[in-house]
Amino acid sequence: MFAYDHWHNRPTLAALGHRLRSVPMLIVLIPFVVGIAIADRVVLPLWLVVTSLLLILIIARMVLHRGVVWFYAASAMLLFGYVMAELRHPLSPIPYDKRCDMVVLVDGEPQQRDGYRTATGRIEAWSQDDGWHRADSRVHLWLRSDSVDYGSRVVVRGELREHISRYADYDELMHRRGYVGGLGIADYNIIALEHSDHTSLHHRALSKLNDNIGDSLSHATVEAMVVGSRRMLTPQLREAYSKSGLAHLMAVSGLHLGIVMMVIGAILMPLLLLPYGHIVRNVAIIVLVWLFAMVCGMSPSVVRAALMLSVLQLSLALSMRYDSLNTLCFTIFVMLIYRPDYLYDISFRLSVMTVLGIVLWAVPLMRRLPHIHWSVGWLQTTLIVGVVATLWSMPLVSSTFGNVPLIGIVVTPVAMLCSYMIVGCGIIALALPNVLGIYPTMAAEWWASLQNEIVLLAAAPRWAAVEYSITEGAAGAIYILFGVITVMCWAFERKKRVTLQEYDDYR
Repeated sequence: MFAYDHWHNRPTLAALGHRLRSVPMLIVLIPFVVGIAIADRVVLPLWLVVTSLLLILIIARMVLHRGVVWFYAASAMLLFGYVMAELRHPLSPIPYDKRCDMVVLVDGEPQQRDGYRTATGRIEAWSQDDGWHRADSRVHLWLRSDSVDYGSRVVVRGELREHISRYADYDELMHRRGYVGGLGIADYNIIALEHSDHTSLHHRALSKLNDNIGDSLSHATVEAMVVGSRRMLTPQLREAYSKSGLAHLMAVSGLHLGIVMMVIGAILMPLLLLPYGHIVRNVAIIVLVWLFAMVCGMSPSVVRAALMLSVLQLSLALSMRYDSLNTLCFTIFVMLIYRPDYLYDISFRLSVMTVLGIVLWAVPLMRRLPHIHWSVGWLQTTLIVGVVATLWSMPLVSSTFGNVPLIGIVVTPVAMLCSYMIVGCGIIALALPNVLGIYPTMAAEWWASLQNEIVLLAAAPRWAAVEYSITEGAAGAIYILFGVITVMCWAFERKKRVTLQEYDDYR
């Protein structure tokens, strides 16, 4: 008897409902994001919103019908998003455009500009005529003094400017990122200066890499990809990475922490031979991933990636089912609670959309492809991830920067290989003593030099990036289309049908 079987797909509401129930954080996140967006456009009394939220929660607790409960829960999350956006909006306790004394901590690496340097700082206290007042306000610093550096604490007499840039869009972006304004620091307005002993992990890592400096461009790339410092990147190199669609490699994010997790996991593999070794290994990976995040300065993209990877490792340690989409939504939800203005941060939105595209499209596509040799499979995976990531980031890039990088789809596989080697060699160099760390540092810089040559070559043609700008509404419509396509795919239920060949008789 012979038999053959095949798969066929059939769209059903039951399949779609089952898929949606498996990602409850997605259902929670969508109305929460809508509430944050409404808070930016509609002004309501906060007491009224909070009262409505409590009333809805009470009614939802009394209602038993599941469909109605979902409606009330979505309404409650929308109001919760509105409340959080209103509560977390940054306000400056320091008067604008009025001369006063301020204690400022320089907490970011200074970046070289034409004739001056820029850095991020935090005003810890300020004084005018009525004594000193405590503060905790983030500011953008314009440094025209060589004596001020990362970690310096400065007492300065100056004026806080509300506008950070002459470009309204960038000025609004900086305020949404939590900056209350800008402050100039020069030799003539410094009252007192205290230099830091540079004990932070970020600065120690920078110092260790700087002990073995080779080519300046390759070392700048290693610094950016391993410890998140872009102070040495030249404008030409930044433009080349942006034009080639590989600018995300210069900002430490999920890709870099994923490589770190793979390296640490491989090193700690012998722990699996011990009793409860898998639990110890997973916990150690979580601790070391957050340690690497602190080395990189705890930027929003690093925190988001570290949180998501930590949930993944924790689920593995507890033998729980892991859903990458649900974990990503949980990560976004937590970060938006911490700072709702992240929703308007272009780097945050680009990271979220890129990871969403990989989770929703690239991962399911790779699972359906046949198993082949690991080398070809790696190339196939990197190509799929590169195409999907570029496709999902194109609408935002076009609406924000006015260009669409096309060459990135082609050079992504090779650039990804270089990235694995740069980050892997870099973290090994940080873990080893200075005498031994020179060798992995040299290896990381060699791979960085190769990556830079590829990027500069890819960015040279005029057709590498097309100058085309779309409106935010058009970009939103494209992402809605992506969501509709995804939901339609979720509605397809795979059924297996087996057909047996009939025989008149058996002999």
